[in-house]
Parts: sequence; structure tokens; C-alpha cells
Amino acid sequence: MKYRRVIRLTAVLLALALLFGAAAQGFAAEQHQITQRTPLLDEKGRLTEPGYCVTNLYDYDRRAIKARPTRIKEWDFYQISNRHWMLQVTVSDISLGGVGSFALVNLDTGARYEAMSLSLLTFGSFRMEPDAMTPHTLSRHRPFFHLDIDVRENETKIDFSAKKGGEDFKADLSLAMMPGLESLVMAVPFPADERCFYLNQKINSMPVSGTVTVGDLTVTFDPADTFALLDWGRGVWPYHEEWYWGNGTTRLETGDLFGFEIGWGFGDMSAATENTLFFNGKAHKIGEITMQKDPEDWLAPWTFTEENGRFEMTMTPYFDNFTSTRVLGLVGNVCHQVFGKWNGTVTLDDGTVLEIHDMDAFCELSDNRW
Repeated sequence: MKYRRVIRLTAVLLALALLFGAAAQGFAAEQHQITQRTPLLDEKGRLTEPGYCVTNLYDYDRRAIKARPTRIKEWDFYQISNRHWMLQVTVSDISLGGVGSFALVNLDTGARYEAMSLSLLTFGSFRMEPDAMTPHTLSRHRPFFHLDIDVRENETKIDFSAKKGGEDFKADLSLAMMPGLESLVMAVPFPADERCFYLNQKINSMPVSGTVTVGDLTVTFDPADTFALLDWGRGVWPYHEEWYWGNGTTRLETGDLFGFEIGWGFGDMSAATENTLFFNGKAHKIGEITMQKDPEDWLAPWTFTEENGRFEMTMTPYFDNFTSTRVLGLVGNVCHQVFGKWNGTVTLDDGTVLEIHDMDAFCELSDNRW
């Protein structure tokens, strides 16, 4: 009788272990991964299959969009940063207007150096590419503003020159892309309107070399500590949206390349989270993240906890890159992009735990009305 009780108790414990083990991995299992080429939109302009992939398997066609032409937005946004400098290069066509922009920010002093080229009523005339990584050249040439982004198989080149306020701007940059580089690609619906959607690709793990010159100032980027991300977006979404977004790449003491992409609040992410780890160019999908911060102090520590313990990080801020383009409180963006030192642990798909020490990365709260 005693042995039967032991056997029954053992069976119960094993069942509980299996149950809790399944629960611990449940969210990752529920995330819907796209594994074959899929049209992004159906004949009514609705998302065919919300979810994610680690290389872009969605076929985007601007002509398939059924929302009002004034609501279509397309952009390529590159951000290059290290501990002391951050550079943002953008080409965007949001139908009512288009822009090429260049912004260099000193993260120690807050000094900004910016140049921009604006156009009205573009409505797709920028001819933005339907895929981020297929080799192509994206150019923006206007008087005193010349930008070429040349996407190659294993490298992206950014060449820029401009003149503003009597100062000459120049950039000659190379972004390395390792063979087989994986990324996060998401197709997200919006419950308010079935014709609204967001196709987004975030590409991390791109070491940067080259120089940026503004007047007498020259900044040299070293691939040992300077990394780029590409935020590539295509879509239609409601007038008012607010979200959190964090991203970063670093080289660990072992020489391995680690990065992360986190975010929430933008659209219906029930099919998949935005949260992903990158280790030597390979993506590791994780679950929902909870963030805590002092709502009154942007430079107080932020803490991040993933539901299965796979992203346990604290950001200690050192710079709030605050920007506001809000016009009359009605149209535009208000953003606190907070840079800091990140410390903690992350867990890869195979259970390997990485210790992260003083990683330079950011998290932002962005409020958009456009």
C-alpha cells in the first residue's frame, strides 16, 4: 500500500511538472510564426495572416491597400549609436508629405545637428521598396540635400551631403550585415478598422564604420562599439496611437553579438509579441514584457520582466532624447526616447543564460497623432 501511494504521488508530481512546464513555455508556443510566402493583404485590403517571421515572408503591395490614400505611410528609419553619439537617417512617404532627414545627436551634451528635405502631397511618389533586405538603392536628391542608401547583400552604404546654416554636412557609412542575418518582422491588425494594418521589420546586429562631418566636427564610428538598427515600416493605422519601443545591440565580452527588440501598445499583438532576442544574428522569440518606471522621472531606473523570466533587465538612463512635432496639439509626434545602461540576464531558446553588463540601448514612449 505504501508503494502504491508513492507511485500515485510520483505520478501526480510528474503531471504537475509537465503542466507547469507547458505553461511556462505557453506564450512562445501560441505566437504565430509565418513559415512560407504569404500575401500581406486580401482582396478587401485586410491582413491575411497576423503573426511574425524572422525573414520577411510577407508580400507587400501598396496597390492592395483599400484604405484612403491619404492614410498610407511608408518609411525606412536607420539609427546608428554608441555611448556618445546617435545618428538618425530617415526617408519616409506618408502620402500627404514626404521627408528625407538627417539628425546627429551628442548623447553627452544634447547638441543636435539636423538637415531635412520636405515635399508635399507625395502619395507614393518616393517609390519606397516593398522589401527591406532585397538589394536596392533609395535616393533623395534636392538642392543642398543629397542622400543615397544602397542596400547590398551583406552591407548597406549610406552616403549623405547637405548644406544648412552655412555648415556642410557629410556622411560616409557602412553597415555590415552578416550572412543569414535574422530580424523581427510583424504584421499587426487594428481592431478599430479592418483596413488598418502595420507591416514592420526591425533589423539589429549591424556594426557600423565610417565618419560623419558637420562643419568642423568629425565623428568616427567604430564597428567595435557602434551598431545600427533599421526600423522599416509600411501601413495604415488609426489617427491616435501610443506605444513603447526598446532596442539595442552590443558586443559581449566573449566577442558574441547580442541584441534585443521589445515593444507593446501598437495595434493588436495577440498573434505574436514584438519581443525578440538576437544572438550572433539569430532570432530568439520571447513572450510578454512588463515594464515599471517612475511616471514623473524619465531618468529614474526602468525595470523589465518577461513573463517566463527570459528578459530580466534594468535600464539606468543617462539621456532623454525628447522630441515634439505636435502642431496645435492635433497632429504630430511627442516622444521620450530614453538612452541608458542596461544590466541583467536574458535566456536564449536553448536555455543559455547571458549576463548583460552596461549595454547601451534605449526605450521610448511615443505618442502619435497623424
